[in-house]
Amino acid sequence: MIPISSVNIACEKLPLADLNAPRVLSRRNRVGNVPSPDSITQDAEDAETILGLAGLCVDLSPGNIIDAREKYMVEIQPNKEEVSSLQISDIGMRQKGLRRPHYARLLVFAHTLVFQAACCLPLRVIAANLDGNPVTGRILFNRYSEEHGGKLVYEFLGKGTGMIIDLKRGESSRAQRHIFLGM
Repeated sequence: MIPISSVNIACEKLPLADLNAPRVLSRRNRVGNVPSPDSITQDAEDAETILGLAGLCVDLSPGNIIDAREKYMVEIQPNKEEVSSLQISDIGMRQKGLRRPHYARLLVFAHTLVFQAACCLPLRVIAANLDGNPVTGRILFNRYSEEHGGKLVYEFLGKGTGMIIDLKRGESSRAQRHIFLGM
């Protein structure tokens, strides 16, 4: 079981996602990499559990859930203060063969947007745009463990029709860009 998040961080104004950041070409072959029904069920159950741990009791009807219209990697400016201590442990985690949930989605409600993501690495929102404008938000839940991977629930204030979120995974020099439209 993942521990309940006891510390909520105050709202912060995020930097704008750099629309000129170079797109990174993937060297991985993902042809035929379709999630199994068991993986889809595992991801849905994990997502619901994490929302509960974040203190959200929400209606998860399909109309409230938006998947990214587009998702790709971009280069980011390195932060010299960060220590790359995870690079060695990342290799060990991938060799264990345990499947950790992997998903990213945007939940749309009356006056707020909630971004939820899970992956095998620690996660952090580093930049975002809402209809091309700066956006303010706060972390509702953020945990990482080798057994369960990284889990993130981030609440954005405001409403719009298009959102770009740059998500940093581990100590990578790249960010995963998620583009959500039609909210």
